Amino acid sequence: MSAQTPATSGFVRGFHNFGKGLIDFRFNQYLSMQLLPVFYALLLLGILGFFVALNAVAFWFSSLVGLATLTITPFGLLIAFAVTRAALEFLVMAYRIMETVQRMDRIPQQVDNLNSKVDGISEHVHSFEIQIGQIQRQVDDVTHSIAFLKPISVIGGLPGKLFRGRK
Repeated sequence: MSAQTPATSGFVRGFHNFGKGLIDFRFNQYLSMQLLPVFYALLLLGILGFFVALNAVAFWFSSLVGLATLTITPFGLLIAFAVTRAALEFLVMAYRIMETVQRMDRIPQQVDNLNSKVDGISEHVHSFEIQIGQIQRQVDDVTHSIAFLKPISVIGGLPGKLFRGRK
């Protein structure tokens, strides 16, 4: 029995998705966002390697040029790292905008689904209106009958006879 921790199973799932993304020739899955941290680290290592090599060549050329290059290197590294980070953040932002646009493309279908549901509710409301109209007509008929019988019962003294009979 092999017990996997959630972190291990997440790693295995991520590795599986990564493998599926590599052989996805239709580009249905975007692998670039999964590779971005690795790509960022490689870019930073490449920039650092470039400045180390630049300093080595500068010292090989002349000690004075090497010292000047070594003095400028921290600023160059800072600028190169910042530009790299900004460029990758721009790519992430473009990717998120693309995801938002894709979600917005599904809005018309969702609205159509809502329209069909609202139409179903409208049919029920119309049915209730018909039933309420029928009940209203029955209440009107009963009210009309009571209004017609009241003068007749007063003329015949029916209410008085009923109350006297109870005493």
